[in-house]
Amino acid sequence: MNSMPIPLILIVLGICLALYHLIFQLSAPVSLTRSLSKVAPMVLLLLAGLIGGLSLFLLLGLIACLAGDYFLSIEGNRNFLGGLSAFLIGHLFYIAHFSADFDQTNLLLPQSRETLLVLAALAAVVLLRLWPWLQELKIPVILYTFAIMAMAYFARMAQPGLLVLTGVVLFVISDVILANDKFTPLTRSFFRKLMPHAVWLLYFSGQSLIVAGSIFPFLIHAQTG
Repeated sequence: MNSMPIPLILIVLGICLALYHLIFQLSAPVSLTRSLSKVAPMVLLLLAGLIGGLSLFLLLGLIACLAGDYFLSIEGNRNFLGGLSAFLIGHLFYIAHFSADFDQTNLLLPQSRETLLVLAALAAVVLLRLWPWLQELKIPVILYTFAIMAMAYFARMAQPGLLVLTGVVLFVISDVILANDKFTPLTRSFFRKLMPHAVWLLYFSGQSLIVAGSIFPFLIHAQTG
């Protein structure tokens, strides 16, 4: 009987630590413990990627997102901008990965036009919703929105498999919820209180699926090659 691959063990451990952060640290006051509990799951995903043979661009993207997680765990407007910048860089690395083998003739395919239309509509809805409250962050948020929609587009066209595509979708949804939580007027509604929990759950699930879906085709090929 084959033992569980080390990358899979690391991903499962990362999920366990992510759940610990969700339950015990997400709503806690800012502290070193809270920050460490947020970045530790991403460190495990990064190690899984290193062992599992992820592309350099995906590894660099994970490192950038890890830095973004740290900045967001500290909170404050300046650190939020730092986190936004780190995640923007992360999305650029993901774009580089997914677009590595992109064929420009794919732009003529029906699925390309459909994907562009859906993502453009989503970007427009999100920006229109956030616009009155962005103030000096209008340009950074526009750039970030363009980057994550481009990442989703190239991921769709790269056809990396259902796991990776699902991870990308969850990543996009988590960012949309985070933007609404950060910028729109605060309320005390039950759903508003759940937003940070939904963001973390969707975000880490998305990253886990991207890593797992990218690693396991490589492992299968290595075992059968």
